[in-house]
Amino acid sequence: MQKVYCFKCDKDVEPLLTTQNNTYIIRNQKVNVLEQVYNCSVCGTELINDNLNESLYKIYDAYLNIYGLSFKKLKEIRNSYNLSQDLFAKALGFSKRTIIRYEQAESLPQKQALLTYKKIENNKAAFLEILKNNKDLMNKNDYHKIYNLIKAELDLKTINAFLYMLDNNYLTKTQIMKNFFAIDFEAFKKFSKPITSLKYAHGTYGPIIDNQSIYLQFLIHQNYLEFVNNEEDKILFKPVQDYDLSLFTEEEINIMDKVKTKLKNKSASELTDWSHLFKGWIKTKNGEIINYSYAQDFDLNKNW
Repeated sequence: MQKVYCFKCDKDVEPLLTTQNNTYIIRNQKVNVLEQVYNCSVCGTELINDNLNESLYKIYDAYLNIYGLSFKKLKEIRNSYNLSQDLFAKALGFSKRTIIRYEQAESLPQKQALLTYKKIENNKAAFLEILKNNKDLMNKNDYHKIYNLIKAELDLKTINAFLYMLDNNYLTKTQIMKNFFAIDFEAFKKFSKPITSLKYAHGTYGPIIDNQSIYLQFLIHQNYLEFVNNEEDKILFKPVQDYDLSLFTEEEINIMDKVKTKLKNKSASELTDWSHLFKGWIKTKNGEIINYSYAQDFDLNKNW
């Protein structure tokens, strides 16, 4: 081992390496750190540690561990959302410099920041809640980019299709299934591309949104939709937020308007009977995905 200068002996000496469990108080929290200490082999004096930054890193990292975190994990949490430091900072309402200092261990995160990291760790719903609360602090393009990068259960365009289709047009679950089936198959027939990211399956009462329960629960829990009861005590879905039409082309808006007008006030049973005559439903079995290739046989005005 390389010799180290001892100020007491006033000469270079062979250092003796020992391991100590030291206790520090960081922000009123007691942390224990296992550290390597060098002592003079002649007089026993503790020698100056040239690795002060490494020691400080261990102390601060031990403090983060109280919250179940570490400097390494802070970066891993950001990467789990597929976000750059800049977009991650905007989503959380932090500055980019703050995120950089945290990840490079240049700064010890404040308690509130640590609680935020812990809250969003493996919890996309909590992240979305924070993102939505900070929506007005960023421009629309950044918000859309962040939302799409984190791969939420539903993309923003699909969410806004729900908000638009239900605006002044509260619908039951069955009516929702048929309205969305109509807009996507009509769009695919005309433009070879559906409006939403949804898939449709063969259900007893006609085409249904595949994984409908997961998506509707998501929309309710994220405060996009809510339940209301009509005069017949049927459960209807109502939008809670305003829609953003900038996500759609003029042609897509026209299709949604066309479907809303055509299917408005149609009962669930009328919509079911109508959808049962669609070739895509007839040719598939219960639970089977209805391929968009059947869109060529879709006709919004047929079979009424």
